[in-house]
Amino acid sequence: MTLLSSCVANPGPPPVEEPMPTPEPSATSSAAPTPSRAEAVIDIGVDPLHSGLNPHLISDNSSFVESLAGLVLPSAFRDGVMDTDVLTSAEEVPADRDGVAQSLRYVIAPGAQWSDGTPITGADFRYMWHGMSDTPAVVDPAGYHAITGMRVSADGRTVDVDLATAVAEWRDLFSSFLPSHLLQSDASDFERALADTIPASAGRYMIRSVDRSRGIITINRNDRFWGENPASIDLVNFREVRSVTQGAEQLRSGQIGFLDTFPAETSVDAYSIMTGTQVRTVKLERELQLSLSTTSTVLADVAAREELRSLIDVPLIARIAAGRSSNLRVPDHQPAADATFTPALLQSLTAEQPLRLGVNVGDDASAAAGRAIVELLAARGVKAQIISTDLPEITGILLPRGRVDAVITWENTDNSATGLAGEWLCPEAPSSPRAANLSAYCTPESDAVARDVLSGIVAPEDASEVFERINEREHVTIPLLGDTRVQVLGEGIVGPDPNLNNWTSTAALSTVPSWRKL
Repeated sequence: MTLLSSCVANPGPPPVEEPMPTPEPSATSSAAPTPSRAEAVIDIGVDPLHSGLNPHLISDNSSFVESLAGLVLPSAFRDGVMDTDVLTSAEEVPADRDGVAQSLRYVIAPGAQWSDGTPITGADFRYMWHGMSDTPAVVDPAGYHAITGMRVSADGRTVDVDLATAVAEWRDLFSSFLPSHLLQSDASDFERALADTIPASAGRYMIRSVDRSRGIITINRNDRFWGENPASIDLVNFREVRSVTQGAEQLRSGQIGFLDTFPAETSVDAYSIMTGTQVRTVKLERELQLSLSTTSTVLADVAAREELRSLIDVPLIARIAAGRSSNLRVPDHQPAADATFTPALLQSLTAEQPLRLGVNVGDDASAAAGRAIVELLAARGVKAQIISTDLPEITGILLPRGRVDAVITWENTDNSATGLAGEWLCPEAPSSPRAANLSAYCTPESDAVARDVLSGIVAPEDASEVFERINEREHVTIPLLGDTRVQVLGEGIVGPDPNLNNWTSTAALSTVPSWRKL
C-alpha cells in the first residue's frame, strides 16, 4: 500500500511532479523495543488532554502538545537552526521556473528514519504541505500556501520546493512533520491523523500508549533514533493533574517529579511552601481571542462589531475564563461601556437571529469565556447563544456558511512573519474554509501588508503595528486572556540547570531528553 500510494498523483495545489516510491521498511523492521520499568522512569504532571496530538491544528495546539511533538516528531529546523539529525543541508537555490519567486532544497540525512524502520523521505514533506494548505484552522499556514510545486529525487532524499511568493522565514516550514507512510497520501486525513496517538516517531522518544481513561500518556526512548544525544530517561509518564491539591499530593509522595499546568488561584502559594520544590510561572506567546466574522449577517458592519467590543468586559472575562484572579494576564483592552449605554444596533440585528458564538468543544477556558459573554450580552438586551462543536467544523463549515458569527480560540502571538501573514491574508473567497484568518477580514491594504511581511519586505514588528491600528479601527479580534503556566520542579530530577529559574526555555518539557534521574 505504501508503494502504491506514493505512485498516485496527489490532489492539491498544482503542479506536483511525481515522487519516486517511498522505500519499504526492511524485513527486520518492527516497533522499537519497550524499556522495562526497571530502567530510568520519570512521571510529570500535566493538564488533562481534551483534544488530539496534532500541534498544527488550532484545536489541538497547546504547550504540552507542542512539547510532545518536539520529543516525537522530526523538524527541518528547530529555533531557526537546521536539525542535522534530520537534514544534511537546507538552502535557497536559484529559481529556474516561470512564476517561481523562491526555491528551497532540502537534503534528508541518510540515516533519518521513522521508528518502524521506514526512511524519512520527500513524501513526508509533501504530506505536510498538502495538510497545511488544505485543512481549516491550522497554525501559521501562510508559508505553505505560497508553495506551488515540490520535486523529489529518485532516492526520495532530496526535496526541491517552489514558492510563488518568497517566504522570508522559510526555516519555520516543515516543523514537526508527520509519518506520511501511515496516513492518507493526499493528507485528507490531516485533521484526524493524530486524534488518538502519533503512530510513528522520528525523534528521541516514541509514544508507547495514550490512556485517556486514566489520564496517562507514556513515551519511551526511541531505540531507533539515529542522531546524536539520545534521551537519557528511558520512560516518561505524563499524568493529568486536575487540581492543586492533587498536584501537591503527587509531588509530596514522589508520584510526579515535575509539574507543568495551567495555574489555579492558589497554585503558586501551595507549591511554594512545599519542602524541596522550586516554582516558577512563565508567560507564553499565546492568547485566548474572540474573532468576529466580517462575513456574518450580524457582524458584517463595523458599527456592530464596535458595539460588541464595547460590551466585552475583558478583565472580567479573563478572570472567568482562567478561573482565578492571581497570576492573571489581562491583554491590553478598551474599557467596557458603562451601564447607561444601549447597543441599539445589536439589539435590532439579533432580535430574530441570536448572535451565534462558536466554542471548541472540550476547551474549558473557551467555554467559560463564551458563557460569560452570552450573559453579558443578555444583560444588555442582545440575544446570543453558544454553538459548541469541534473547531474544524466551526472554521471549515459554520463560519464560511454564516452559521456562526464569532469564534473563541487560542492563538499564537509570537508576531512571526508567517503567523502575522496567515492571520491577515485575504481568504480565497468569503465562503472558503477559514485557515488562520478566522474573521475573513480582507482589504487591499491588509492583504498587501500581509504579503510584504511574508516575503520580508516589511519587518514583523512594523507589520504588527499596522495590524494593531487596523484592528483598533475594524474590531475583528478581541484578546481575552494571556496564557500562563506554572512549573514545579520536585526532587529526584536533574534538568538543564539546578535552578529552575535559569531554564532558558519556557517550554520546559521540550528539554526532557537531557534530564537525568537522581
